[in-house]
Amino acid sequence: MNVHSFALSPFRLAVAALALVFSWAGDHAFAAVPSASAHPHILFIVVDDLNTALGCYGNTVVKSPNIDRLAARGTRFDRAYCQYPLCNPSRVSFLSGRRPETSGVYVLTTSARTAFPEAVMLPEFFRKHGYFSAGAGKIFHSVKMNDAASWDSYEDGPGNDPEEKAAIESRYGGGDGRPRWHVLSTDGDQTRDGLNVRTIGRLLAEKAVGSTPFFLAAGFHKPHLPWTAPKQFFDLYPSAGITPTPEPELRDVPAIALQTELSGFPQPDNRAEAIRGYYACISFTDSLVGRLLDQLDRLDLWKKTIVVLVGDNGFHLGDHGGLWAKLSAFDASTRVPMLIAGAGVPSGRVVTAPVELLDLYPTLVELSAFPAPVGLEGRSLVPLMQGRVESRAPAASMVFHYDVAGKVDVMGRTVISEQWRYTEWAGGQAGREFYWRADDRGEYANRIADPALAPFVRSGQEFLRAAVTPKPGPANRPRALER
Repeated sequence: MNVHSFALSPFRLAVAALALVFSWAGDHAFAAVPSASAHPHILFIVVDDLNTALGCYGNTVVKSPNIDRLAARGTRFDRAYCQYPLCNPSRVSFLSGRRPETSGVYVLTTSARTAFPEAVMLPEFFRKHGYFSAGAGKIFHSVKMNDAASWDSYEDGPGNDPEEKAAIESRYGGGDGRPRWHVLSTDGDQTRDGLNVRTIGRLLAEKAVGSTPFFLAAGFHKPHLPWTAPKQFFDLYPSAGITPTPEPELRDVPAIALQTELSGFPQPDNRAEAIRGYYACISFTDSLVGRLLDQLDRLDLWKKTIVVLVGDNGFHLGDHGGLWAKLSAFDASTRVPMLIAGAGVPSGRVVTAPVELLDLYPTLVELSAFPAPVGLEGRSLVPLMQGRVESRAPAASMVFHYDVAGKVDVMGRTVISEQWRYTEWAGGQAGREFYWRADDRGEYANRIADPALAPFVRSGQEFLRAAVTPKPGPANRPRALER
């Protein structure tokens, strides 16, 4: 039985009742879905390795005024989750509309088209329906992994900023792998992201005239490592102002869970300075997002354009005893920002129900007044944005970790309801975790053995038993652990 068909079972409805309901801010009425005669433009913004360290998600340190104004203008999904916390598997999932369990893509080197030769990818869907489709930057995992059938135009070069190029070459030229940051003396306009924003801004102006709708995708490389940003953005975060929040002690967390893609590498020389580098890159990216939003203002495109902004996975910043980057099953790695604004979308709304990046494809199709293609495994978010109460299953994600002693890949599967997270490693044989959200939002105390929570633990178990069996495929391993 697959996860989608599970939606119709009595148990799924029972589980969904636990995860039900959402709340929203604002009293704005919901605008109607655009009619079939007026298909909206789409600006799709994907930010690499962006966690929820944003003002609109409650972070009081990070300066993200442009992303915050986008959130205020539309609907913010407070608890959105990727389906695999690693760049390529996550992107293959939300661009194809299929789960990693279905694709078998768990590594950085399998393209979406290799996994699904006959599938219609998200940009391709709109291209097939008469849209001009163009991308600049990191949409699919890389230029090499790009899907030519999805675009009328696509570009993503190395950029012309010598300092950024040097930092990237240093990171991928055999360094020790720990997080590093670099203050650029340039203004950032010639970085990869700076040039790609210029391309999308130009295309917005060119395609704003005429009757052909557009699907434009802007893919930001930052805040992916190495953390490079102009000095003005580092200056937003004086070193003395970055103080990592004291953390509770880890309780009964299985060792297999405490792993990310950077496990095995040394810790940064200074955790606070590393966090500063990550925050500076967020603010740099935010400023570039602001240029796109300003262009929409200048061209008066908001009434006929849907704007989406998402991260592809979360990012640890030294929490949980020193975890950095993604590839864990914790909230810090699987939870992502997701904002939708513009034509047909209510402003000032906040949806608190757990949702998935997988839901983006059917949502954009419905907002654009097209029938959904066959095979999508997500569910449209339009009912939630409209304020309709509906039963929804919890969100789900998966990841592989590596057992160094046994030299074996261990699959982790996790389910997230509104109240709890339940995770199994190797079907429970390598460990199980249960976190109760009300008193442990950061997920530090594993309460799998708490008898008072046993009914909820059983709900998580039954959900995973009913879900689709993951397709076999090679697993990504932290490269330092294979040495």
